[in-house]
Amino acid sequence: MERFFDFTIGPEAAGFGLFSAAHGLYLAVAALSALLLCLFYRHLDGERRRRLRLALASSALALQMLRAVLLIISGNYTIGRLPLHLCAMAVYISFFHALRGGRLVGQFLYAFCMPGAAAALLFPDWSYYPALHFMTVSSFVLHILVFCYVLMQVSGGDISPDIKSLPQCLGIMLAIAIPVYVFDVLTNTNYLFLNWPSPGSPLELFAFLGRPGYVLGYLPLIAVVWLVLYLPFILKHKKSTG
Repeated sequence: MERFFDFTIGPEAAGFGLFSAAHGLYLAVAALSALLLCLFYRHLDGERRRRLRLALASSALALQMLRAVLLIISGNYTIGRLPLHLCAMAVYISFFHALRGGRLVGQFLYAFCMPGAAAALLFPDWSYYPALHFMTVSSFVLHILVFCYVLMQVSGGDISPDIKSLPQCLGIMLAIAIPVYVFDVLTNTNYLFLNWPSPGSPLELFAFLGRPGYVLGYLPLIAVVWLVLYLPFILKHKKSTG
């Protein structure tokens, strides 16, 4: 149990490998959780849907707060632990959305937060921790909660992806990314992975462009992601309008 809460482990540790058996098991749990929550959500009425949204968003927020408290108590809450990564922000955005709703907030969750959570699950930057460690388990759970929070609402029709909202969503993302990038440069941190790519992720393909040129690698990647995310809804709309 002491090893489970050992926060002194650093990036030089062995941890678990990407797409190893342990990683595959976490991904299987993520996929099963998403499937079951989507099926369950679709059969709920409006009030029960609201309660489930709030339950997932509140659980993610509580877990994020618990992580911060434990890191502070252990003396390991450093400048690199601030909630400035997209998925950390997504926890707060999801909680706000669960309380207040908002069409544009829902569109932003679909356009950026959900694919961001999926990317983190596939290419976790916390893989230097052991597979059975509090930071590993909590990181996977947090990203699964964010991913499922959005996907179940899309499945239930409460969030209807609209490609026309992409310019606004992109504007919001840029408004977030620019000051975060300045902070990264000033503090030598890597929030939003704007200074260097996450190890093992597709962003490494663009590392040869250096800094800040490597950030251009986001453009083709996000274009492919958005094609996958929005094409089914575009085709569905065209079919329904004849």
